[in-house]
Amino acid sequence: CRSRMPGGRLLTTALLGTRAYASSQHTLLPADALSITSLLYALSPPPQLVAIVTGGGTQIAPWLLATPGASNTVLELSMPYAHASLASILGTKPDRSCTSDVASLLATRAYERCLELGGGDRAVGLGCTAALRSVPMKRGDHRCFVAVRTAHGVYSLALTLAKGARTRSREDAVVSRAALATLARACGQEPPTLSGGVEFWRLAADDPTATAEAAAWLDEEEAIEAFEPAGGAGECVSGAAGGDDRELPTADA
Repeated sequence: CRSRMPGGRLLTTALLGTRAYASSQHTLLPADALSITSLLYALSPPPQLVAIVTGGGTQIAPWLLATPGASNTVLELSMPYAHASLASILGTKPDRSCTSDVASLLATRAYERCLELGGGDRAVGLGCTAALRSVPMKRGDHRCFVAVRTAHGVYSLALTLAKGARTRSREDAVVSRAALATLARACGQEPPTLSGGVEFWRLAADDPTATAEAAAWLDEEEAIEAFEPAGGAGECVSGAAGGDDRELPTADA
């Protein structure tokens, strides 16, 4: 089956199907995530963002780019996956890829890149590294580390996920939400909570093969968050936006 577009271009059923699928996928983007990106883009002046994500948290890219106003904020997104690619960005070959130090260094590299691209005092560098579900199941923890650097300091988040309770895509969504929530806090905005006051990043189990023990570990998940002011000692702000008195952008009325 074929149809003809104005100008004579033929559309095959395969291409039409691909476009229909892409359209349906757009409607599946989480509204609460898009509301955060919209809030960030409405700040006056808007932040200037470079993000580097590795190992997981990749869903933050379409959330950022599918929201009107992205071109005024997002300068660059990078997703190094091979060890050599990550080492090239870091400038060193880490013993392990998923650590708080790697997240912090990624955030620094992203911040430096943002300055190079003209971000100025509105520059924001986001770094995220994750170790998520694989086949076969990895022996270590499923976890992520996020860091967001601004001129004021660094917001960080560390989260160990309930192993075996979620599919890979759902784990990636959790990490993406954790990264977006940390970005929002670094820009002076508090991410919304889910129904019942549940943290924005926390998603239910979706693996039908999950054991009762794995599902039970969901209640034990806790995001450890901290803010380290530029040139100062760190402050633990687990579950909160912190209490610093920075001058932050404000949303347009």
